[in-house]
Amino acid sequence: MSDLPDVACPECGQLHRYRPIAAGKTAYCTFCGETLYRNRPNMVDAVMALTLAGLILFALTNLFPLLGLRAQGQEQEMHLFGASVAFWNQEYRLVAVLIVLNIIVFPLFELLALLVVTLTIRNRWESSFAIFLYRWMREIKPWGMLEIFMLGVLVSVVKLGDVATLIIGTSLWSFAGLIFTMAAASAMLDPFTVWRELDKTRKVKPHEQRI
Repeated sequence: MSDLPDVACPECGQLHRYRPIAAGKTAYCTFCGETLYRNRPNMVDAVMALTLAGLILFALTNLFPLLGLRAQGQEQEMHLFGASVAFWNQEYRLVAVLIVLNIIVFPLFELLALLVVTLTIRNRWESSFAIFLYRWMREIKPWGMLEIFMLGVLVSVVKLGDVATLIIGTSLWSFAGLIFTMAAASAMLDPFTVWRELDKTRKVKPHEQRI
């Protein structure tokens, strides 16, 4: 019996026997043509670099103002966290909590989880904790809505531009960079390769040992 794992197509569920492929190549499902896995050289190092850049951009996004509004001689700045505070003060408590989760907590968790996962694979650490983080990262990833928040900001910029002077803050540019960086890291990462590499250093529990 071969020790190579079976690969289930994420689209149709068809099982395939894993076969190593050349660098830069992609394996496709023979039934529906969906991508099964890729062999991307230096994938871990590239994702780690993007993740570190994302953490720096995340810090900049939360430290500096996102937008400034100047009208009738008064100026007011809005920070990323300040958006949730504004909703909280207006008694929209649920909306405020969702904003904090979707644009701060979940993206930060994704970045930190990616960092732990890539470090674990690169340094061949015991991977039980990394597997736990990666599993939860994939579960909550759909709830990270940075792109939708950015779209809302752009709509506000267009609408408020006629009634007041808008000041584009440093945070807006770092926020745009954060969205691009996280999207690039997600596109670069091959889930099958990650699971395979993490499983190599996973500590097998006694009841999981094969007889």
